[in-house]
Amino acid sequence: MKKNSIIAVVVCIFASLSVYGAGTPESKKTDASGGADTSGPLKFNYVAETRSIVYTHSSPLTMPDGTVIKAGDLKPFWQYVQKEVGVSITDVTTQSVASEIIKTQSATGFKDANIYGGNSVANELMNYGTLGYFIDLNKHLSEMPNFKKYLDAHGTLKDMITAYDGGIYFLPYIAEIGNYARAFMGRIGWVTLLLDGSAVENETKTLTVAYQPYWTGANARNPTNVIALQNATAQGGVISFSQARDTLINYIKITYPSLQKPSDLYLGTKAQYDFDELVAFWRVVHLAPNTLSKAATGAVVPNADIIPYFPRQTSYREDILRLANYFNGQRVFGSDAYDAKFYLDRNGVLQFSYAEDNLLDKILPSLKALFSEGLVAPDFATISIKDNFRNIYFGGDLHQGNTKFGFMTFDFIPSTTSVSLGSGKTQEGVEGILPPVTKIPGVSNSFVHYIENTRVIKPDGWAISSVTGGDKLKAALKLFDYMFSEKGSIANNFGMPANIDASEKYVSPNGTSYPKLNKWFNEQSAAFSNGDGALFSRNFLGFNFPIGYEKSIGFEQQFTTAAGERTWKLYEDAQVLSSTYDKTSSLYYSLVPPVFSLTEQQQRQLLDTNIGSTQVDLIFNYITTSTVNVQQIKDAYKNGKVDAYIQIYRDAYEAMAKKK
Repeated sequence: MKKNSIIAVVVCIFASLSVYGAGTPESKKTDASGGADTSGPLKFNYVAETRSIVYTHSSPLTMPDGTVIKAGDLKPFWQYVQKEVGVSITDVTTQSVASEIIKTQSATGFKDANIYGGNSVANELMNYGTLGYFIDLNKHLSEMPNFKKYLDAHGTLKDMITAYDGGIYFLPYIAEIGNYARAFMGRIGWVTLLLDGSAVENETKTLTVAYQPYWTGANARNPTNVIALQNATAQGGVISFSQARDTLINYIKITYPSLQKPSDLYLGTKAQYDFDELVAFWRVVHLAPNTLSKAATGAVVPNADIIPYFPRQTSYREDILRLANYFNGQRVFGSDAYDAKFYLDRNGVLQFSYAEDNLLDKILPSLKALFSEGLVAPDFATISIKDNFRNIYFGGDLHQGNTKFGFMTFDFIPSTTSVSLGSGKTQEGVEGILPPVTKIPGVSNSFVHYIENTRVIKPDGWAISSVTGGDKLKAALKLFDYMFSEKGSIANNFGMPANIDASEKYVSPNGTSYPKLNKWFNEQSAAFSNGDGALFSRNFLGFNFPIGYEKSIGFEQQFTTAAGERTWKLYEDAQVLSSTYDKTSSLYYSLVPPVFSLTEQQQRQLLDTNIGSTQVDLIFNYITTSTVNVQQIKDAYKNGKVDAYIQIYRDAYEAMAKKK
């Protein structure tokens, strides 16, 4: 959590306490039985990713039955839910950012609405819940039979959302748990072209060697190391395309004699490359601008720049730290969020990855070396740049004057495999590549494929204000429970019956059947959101919102290209390991809660620490410049009282665990 967000939470707490004077809201004592708001429509103060439950577009939407949805109406999904549940809903949303809603509404004790929520507000909902401002759903499970059944079947989920006092104060958005979140995606045709083919152009580009081998010495995987071999061919520290390529191909033939062709080291379900071998290939890619620009466009592009690895955009810059997983299994993120820097080590102890010596001393210098060699997008960490690198490096091939072409990223499967080249064409040849293999000391003695990024319980969701009572509370609980019923789950994930094909099912790559979106949905999606089904469902119809429900992977998969389906199958067939809520195998793979429940005292203690964006900025300044060294990063953590910061969260985690 960033320092400024901590301050905002604490300030809001004190502000709300001052409204009630005595320090504890009356609703805490009565559990809303004396709440004043007992009848009338349920008032929503809810926004997610600037989206509300109200239709805000100037162009009306005509539903299959002829109903016209216009600006100011509830979106069709919410109109459908009103009828299904038998509730009346009105929108009273006050801000376009969920955290701003919480901040302003805390000053009045959350009395202006019945339902509050949105993106990344679970921490605040839980904290205010322990102070009495939101209903403890744990006390109302008898009125929520579908949700109770879900909790009984998913015991770990209850653990993850229970506060230190034993209460459940919000329902989270549960994002397709048990499925991969993102994958390594690349232009597989470039791999075969450079390693198996001979039709390469004359290449004169060179690079100055900076990256040093990791899988060597005590970590040695093979008798020789390809990075050591490539570095040895450098003249004056400079390596050419032919030196990098010839060394890599010869190394593969000697080290992996059973492979039918060199590209098999990297492609398919039997891929077995480690991170050093990936870097060795990235060098070849970077040094082949003529060959690869011609492969992308049909002709050599003068002054082309080939980017071996890039994040989607600078706001995703922390994805480069995920590469640390492939240095003997270093954990980085305990959940699917950049703020989730705490993880459980193999002994079950909560650790703060960004301040660990192993990451700072042994891995960061290697990431810095990748940047120095030009193997990572040059502007990947410049947060003032708002460009979508994926659209440029994968989608810019046909754009006149484009000179930048990318090889590999780590991103969502459907959207990455459907990047548009313009003129109605989509990028071909971009699909999944298995992650590098790595050892995980104390967990796996063999080299395994592993990705830390997986679908998780998100810090998004909604809660019921404690001012809600009587029939209104019954209606709110009924609404929340509906989302975990069979009909509610289908509606949340695939929409209303009007946009579902009643005669056919969608069958996923692993053979699972799901409701299929019909012709009307696809046509309207093309007309209103350029064919992006997810955007159309949220922006125009109102389902697929990050409210309290479990998201199904079936929606995303049916909007996946053929290359995307091959990617899903590749990862599933290769049984790529990933983080999980199931702690029966190894605590190393365990996911942490989406938010930690902090007492008032712990939040006050956090005010005496300063851990957050300051240190993160230093990390990226170190990677991309020569103005920062590792010791400065360590000093910043020490000055920010990182030990106290870690202990606060360890205590909070232990308190939550004891309530389970």
